[in-house]
Amino acid sequence: MGADAPKRFDEAHLREWCSARSIDFETDKRVDHERSDRPRRQYRCVFAWADTESESFEVGDDEWEIATQETPRTFLEIDEAGEARLKSWTDEYVFDVEALWTDGDAVVFRAAGIDGAKRLEARRLTDRPG
Repeated sequence: MGADAPKRFDEAHLREWCSARSIDFETDKRVDHERSDRPRRQYRCVFAWADTESESFEVGDDEWEIATQETPRTFLEIDEAGEARLKSWTDEYVFDVEALWTDGDAVVFRAAGIDGAKRLEARRLTDRPG
């Protein structure tokens, strides 16, 4: 599929689904080298964020602390061509989404080369395994 292919999901519905579950939804245009060499619009559902780290230093009598940028820990990211990246607590996958929809607290998708529809339960990606 080329970058001119239509999205295979309803952005407004996915954004609302995320909002109702306190899941962050982001859009960006950038290059993801595992999916393309060209910049593409990215749509990302961030289920959990990595712990933010900070660094302290002193300048004269002042102490400064700089926090690093927050990084998504678990997420589902789909680009405008339908290529997706899923990062769970333990694994990471890249696949070509044929269709994506929501069902209750799950995101459901069909992807090229994967038999049947797959369900991603939101709580499995928001709750750190214990």
